[in-house]
Amino acid sequence: MIPRLALLAISFVAQSLWMSAQRDFFELAPIKYSDTKSTDAMARLSADWEAGRKPLPKGEPLEMLRTLLKQLEIPEESQVLVYSRTSQQNNLIRYYNPRAIYHSADTSVGYVPGGSIEVASTDPVIGPVFYLLNKTRMGRADLAVRDNTCLQCHGTSRTDLVPGLMVRSVFPDKNGHPILSAGTYLTTDASPIKERWGGWFVTGTHGNFRHMGNTIAEQLNEGGARFDFETGANWESLKGKIDTTKYLRATSDIVSLLILEHQCQTQNTLTKAAMEYRRLVYLQKAIDPEVDVTKSEGMASRSATDSAKEIVRAFLYCNEMDLGDGVEGDPAFVEAFEKGGRKDRKGNSMRQLRLYGRIFKNRCSYLIHSVAFESLPPVVRRKTLEELWGALNGNEKEFAHLGARERERIVAILRETVKDLPKCWEGEVRKEQ
Repeated sequence: MIPRLALLAISFVAQSLWMSAQRDFFELAPIKYSDTKSTDAMARLSADWEAGRKPLPKGEPLEMLRTLLKQLEIPEESQVLVYSRTSQQNNLIRYYNPRAIYHSADTSVGYVPGGSIEVASTDPVIGPVFYLLNKTRMGRADLAVRDNTCLQCHGTSRTDLVPGLMVRSVFPDKNGHPILSAGTYLTTDASPIKERWGGWFVTGTHGNFRHMGNTIAEQLNEGGARFDFETGANWESLKGKIDTTKYLRATSDIVSLLILEHQCQTQNTLTKAAMEYRRLVYLQKAIDPEVDVTKSEGMASRSATDSAKEIVRAFLYCNEMDLGDGVEGDPAFVEAFEKGGRKDRKGNSMRQLRLYGRIFKNRCSYLIHSVAFESLPPVVRRKTLEELWGALNGNEKEFAHLGARERERIVAILRETVKDLPKCWEGEVRKEQ
């Protein structure tokens, strides 16, 4: 038996080594990202194609794309378009030939006219898995090929050092290249609107707010860029701006963009929580096979506690930017998005949109029903739900933005839609905040 003080010393050293060598830790045991066979939605669909249980996408590119979206249960109304050349197929991307992105809570699809289809799909164990549906393989059962080269961008500090997704805002020149001397922004739901959507098309109305979308920047000789924020304001459609017949819709919806930003940031937080905990459990047991990893002094347990707090802050939109008088996007996307919400007996859900002041009526993320959350290690999931209960029933200033009625609605929805809630959720909801 290793003495307790020695164990604590070894644990400290192990945690220090862990913190200093975090880059690409997801390739190490027990995660072994690249070597692990995935069971995400795209992997399951590929198996269905191979077994003949579902038809392969066929026909013209848009027909194939529409079939794929339907099979992956992604609404085509979620379409957003990006013309900055900041992705794998950037040789095809231009202002007049943007890349389309479609998304659900667990899966995203990218499509460039003339190119291949990209998919990122959440696996219960290893997080987002990236695929390329090469146009040269169309009509074949092995159409989708896992593509780990995506990790060069989607497994860096921009995604919390885990496989993940992100929304970038850049100053694009006339060829779609970012003017790096002007800076770039990593967009989250806390970002000021004026820093969002550089290199993206944006349709919908937003009043006096100004964003970077729909616009080309001019590079200055002395460095930086000249940018006209008025040019791209309040576009209601892309008809007459680009050839919209190459896409499923004539929109790049502002509401879909707002949701995508929250989604990417929060999914990365969930993936990081799961991977860190599993890695630290592995390290603790390597040091002492008999260790009880649930003890509070253990590095895995501390990681779970810290991650739970971070997840709850993301779930409760603690840093969300005030939308003021609000935005208005495509009603078809609003309908499609809200339709996917898990509802309580009163018909309330976490997907009900508000779109003035804040994005959602009930500010607890709908991602609590996602694959990423539901497949968290049990200890992390339990601690997160306990932390969430405490946040909804406490007086912490960090959660003061949630009013009493909103908290009551959130608790009612979660009690009816989330399985295996901890015992604390059986208590009374605090009426006064």
